[in-house]
Amino acid sequence: MTILCLLLFTFISHQSWALESGFISSVPGLSIPNSHTIYEDAQGTAVLRGMEPRSKAQVQELASLGIEHVLIFKTDTKGEVAKEITHLKAAGFSNKAITHIPFPWKDLHDFRQACSMTIQALQVIEKSLQRQHSIFFHCTVGEDRTGYLAGLWGLWSQTYASVDQAFRNEMCERGYEAGNPKKPYRQVVAKIRETLTPTYLKMALLLDEARRRGQYLDESLCEQEPVLNISLKKYQCRG
Repeated sequence: MTILCLLLFTFISHQSWALESGFISSVPGLSIPNSHTIYEDAQGTAVLRGMEPRSKAQVQELASLGIEHVLIFKTDTKGEVAKEITHLKAAGFSNKAITHIPFPWKDLHDFRQACSMTIQALQVIEKSLQRQHSIFFHCTVGEDRTGYLAGLWGLWSQTYASVDQAFRNEMCERGYEAGNPKKPYRQVVAKIRETLTPTYLKMALLLDEARRRGQYLDESLCEQEPVLNISLKKYQCRG
């Protein structure tokens, strides 16, 4: 009976984690969990991150805040992306104001493909700012893929001065892998450490090299996969 109860508790805990992020929004007027402003320029055009909006009301909050572009950075597993796009259009977002990039959360064994999708996402954010359009991006729970992209944008925009700072402050502090202590270790945390974190570190190297050379964000950056000469144990969040 004790073992059965333990298994049931573990299952429920894992399921409750999967439903939504436990991190509250820091954006006034936005109830979507784990929503934060990660960049704002002198004109007030902002880049926001968060969990996926799961109701018409939350989508309307984005519109009311002046969000003009939504980037969906995740695969569609159960039709949830199509449903969100329907809600976004009903709230007044045009086709051009919605971008879906089907970035997986664990199956990242093809670096070039992952790099290409990441560059596309960063380009969407950059172009949105150039048009003075505030943008909101998300994955499912708003912690792993969202944290990954937020950390890289923070480095590219020079909001963060180092890879370590972006990893600790933008990723771990907002639920990346074990930064959310409720996240299942074997099914989620271990897989993220195996694939997503190395991809983050390799992308950080590419972006740093591109900036030093004065290059633009371009998928040609993905032609050669960087070699990591650091210990991955340094880049593990603590719950």
